[in-house]
Amino acid sequence: MQRRRDVVEAGARLPAELSLVLTRSDYMLHAPTSTMLQVELNTIASSFGCLSTLVGGLHRFILGKEEIAPEEITRRLPVNTSMEALVDGLAAGVSAHGHADRTMVMVVQPDEQNSFDQQWLQFQLWERHGVRTVRKTLREVREEAAVDEASGDLVVGGRVASLVYFRAGYTDNDYFGGEEWEARRLIERSNACKCPTVAMQLAGSKKVQQDLAKPGVVERFSDSADDAALMRTCFAGLWGLDELENDADARKAVEEAIANPDGYVLKPQREGGGNNMYGDELCQKLQSADDLSDLVLMQKILPPSHRTTMVRRGNHEVMDTLSELGIYGVLLRVGEEVTVNREAGLLVRTKPNVSQEGGVAAGFAVLDSVQLVEELV
Repeated sequence: MQRRRDVVEAGARLPAELSLVLTRSDYMLHAPTSTMLQVELNTIASSFGCLSTLVGGLHRFILGKEEIAPEEITRRLPVNTSMEALVDGLAAGVSAHGHADRTMVMVVQPDEQNSFDQQWLQFQLWERHGVRTVRKTLREVREEAAVDEASGDLVVGGRVASLVYFRAGYTDNDYFGGEEWEARRLIERSNACKCPTVAMQLAGSKKVQQDLAKPGVVERFSDSADDAALMRTCFAGLWGLDELENDADARKAVEEAIANPDGYVLKPQREGGGNNMYGDELCQKLQSADDLSDLVLMQKILPPSHRTTMVRRGNHEVMDTLSELGIYGVLLRVGEEVTVNREAGLLVRTKPNVSQEGGVAAGFAVLDSVQLVEELV
């Protein structure tokens, strides 16, 4: 592909915006109705795709020790392709930019704690696609990067960044001051493919999820009424608290949540584990005089419990657990054309059934695998 140039001249056409997103849509089985309900959609730093692939391989290896036929193992524990699919998505973003350097900048947190999952992406990108990865914090981007005003290229360490992949920047804790915000602005100004853009990151916010659940909204983005109806079967109850005086349904939901807090969860506009409110804390917040406009009230999903052997820090324990399923996706847009739009493997997280939160990095859950079983009729 010929290198794209961002030169604004009389009659010249600006290059197409490049937008890549690696999503993960999380679901839990709601036992009272036996339906899968969506917990949330992640559009930035959707992690653990690589480690999930490795855990699946570990479980198939262990199952193989029981002298089960290989085809039976594959049938019961399907191969998880998330590592391969996510790497291919990142490589597609690099190729869409077209620069010969084939370099991806991975934006990471200082003292990154999840580097092993990230490094598998780096190794696979290099070995399979010849893409070099440069790891930088937002502050380091601000200190070391620049945008070539003639070309629009983002230059980091003497190399042109074809793709900037954010594994940080999803929480306000990642923005310590003006340097980090200026780094984000610098990246957005450049012609690099962003994964994700600011707009796509905001599209994954809980307020947008709440708005999509309103009558008639998701239908605007669906090919047919049947498709919209099918998607709605996965929607849990969601209510915004920013216009309570004009929203009778939201007021009723708040009253029911105060009376029955165990049936609801209160979510702020934050990402990562440990931010949600439950039980007494939820009641106190809803009854306070505080501004509730940045909160979303959500129906609590009630998954079935199952006995599991949990292994953490080298120790194992059999306990009652709950599981959450995440489905990865890759979407690449070049201008107005969507060139990649595909499912990209899965994630299973399992946690003790007494835990309200579900994050692995936050310490609440462990990675797991899907095992297929015969349906009992």
